[in-house]
Amino acid sequence: MQKNKKQFYITELHMGDDGLESTSDYAGPFSLMKARRILERMFKNPGAMINPYAFAIRGPRHTDEHGFNTEFYNQREDR
Repeated sequence: MQKNKKQFYITELHMGDDGLESTSDYAGPFSLMKARRILERMFKNPGAMINPYAFAIRGPRHTDEHGFNTEFYNQREDR
């Protein structure tokens, strides 16, 4: 996977009583670095958003550092 390709989205997570019910793309496509910068700005300056922590970076499926196959990425670059 090439992380500089524009295939990453800022996604809003719709949580329910049983966990994740659905997602909707908020912005994108971006490169992974740009998506991380945008999400970081959203956390620092939430503005009129009710809950900025309901957003995540979604991209191609990969195996994370814990061995889970997921489509969500960490907002920090050090992981």
